Amino acid sequence: MSLRFVVGRLLQALLTILLLSVIVFGLARLSGDPINLMAPMEASPEDIATIRASFGLDKPLPVQYWYFIRNAAEGDFGRSIKWDRSAAGMLIERFPATIILSITSMLFGLLLALPVGIWSAVKRDTWFDNVGKIVALAGQSMPTFWFGILLILFFSLYIPLFPTSGYGIDIHLVLPTVTLGAFVAASIMRVTRSAMLDALEADYVRTARSKGVPEWRVILVHALKNAAIPILTITALQAATILRGAVVTETVFSWPGIGKIAIDAVYGRDFPLVQASVMFMGVVFLTINLLVDMAYVLLDPRITYLRK
Repeated sequence: MSLRFVVGRLLQALLTILLLSVIVFGLARLSGDPINLMAPMEASPEDIATIRASFGLDKPLPVQYWYFIRNAAEGDFGRSIKWDRSAAGMLIERFPATIILSITSMLFGLLLALPVGIWSAVKRDTWFDNVGKIVALAGQSMPTFWFGILLILFFSLYIPLFPTSGYGIDIHLVLPTVTLGAFVAASIMRVTRSAMLDALEADYVRTARSKGVPEWRVILVHALKNAAIPILTITALQAATILRGAVVTETVFSWPGIGKIAIDAVYGRDFPLVQASVMFMGVVFLTINLLVDMAYVLLDPRITYLRK
């Protein structure tokens, strides 16, 4: 793997993070002045000015941005305006809950999407394939929050099997996992089916069959291996996008992760916490994409741009 490629991608990632910091810094301040929400109604203008100065919001925007970038480079995103705690520390506390939900949702999505997508390609235009296409289309079309509310309605209220909210590695995890994993599964399922259809029609598959290779080996070894790159790409994108979906899912189920606290920070105009949350998600997204680019060469030695 080329060192020049890795360095180039790291520089691109740093530039992207810098642009992201400008955007999130500006958008956070367009939401209004958080001091108006913090200060009591009887607070005098002097009290409000003192509170604003304590958070550094009395300085010009370029100065505020410089402090934000300088401190963020050291891992310091300031103190939460709403909770008066370290913004980075709060994210670290909530990170395990988001990781648990993301991993279980991703596993659920893969365990559902890969077998259905592969078998739909093998049984093309059969009833199984048609049902699979309908399920995939429905999964991509349904808003995550609406699907989550439906699950709560049927499996918490009508049939009281699971709790409506809460946190734990038990039955509390089932409905959030299904909600988030269903959206992930839909995208991976469609790409898996499409990639497998192309692979199953390739010359090397016909050659393998003519040599008497068992059908299961033709499907899982010859076809699936050559269809792996688009599947890996969509899986990586969904793994990164799952953080965005976690914002909605965690809010619906009151799951105490980074997504839930990011929404609370937006409502409370908590600039430091909003900036820390968005920057964190951006870094995770860029890291996953960099790792996927590096994994391509392991799946397909014909890819040479990583070696140059």
